[in-house]
Amino acid sequence: MKILLRVIAAAPGIALIALSGCIRPPESAPWRSDQGVIQPMTAESGASASLVVETVFLGTDNGRDRRRPFFLYDEQGHYLDHYPNDSMSPVRLAPGRYVVVTGILTTNKRLQVVVREGMTTHIRLADFRSAPEVP
Repeated sequence: MKILLRVIAAAPGIALIALSGCIRPPESAPWRSDQGVIQPMTAESGASASLVVETVFLGTDNGRDRRRPFFLYDEQGHYLDHYPNDSMSPVRLAPGRYVVVTGILTTNKRLQVVVREGMTTHIRLADFRSAPEVP
């Protein structure tokens, strides 16, 4: 009986893992001149360049919000880093142009952003939903 209760107690965590899926980052995601660009919206005095990305909310695990991760690429399409994004905290970056990729359901979506010194660029979940798929 104790084993059955442990399995039942672990079920929400297992469901969260199954729901989150395994979205793999594409090998490259180069800048495309035919795609739109998200510009910074918020200027903050003395702030460094930053990016805030809203990704799909997956649920709560042990009191912590879980969100879909995102992947960051430079404008040449080289993979830079992976961000778990559970807290949607600003990511400090060097000013420049970047491609951001995340999963929506089982598909990778991409957005192009500009990050400027002293400003914050925000990506909304709605931006990803209407974004092109990664080929």
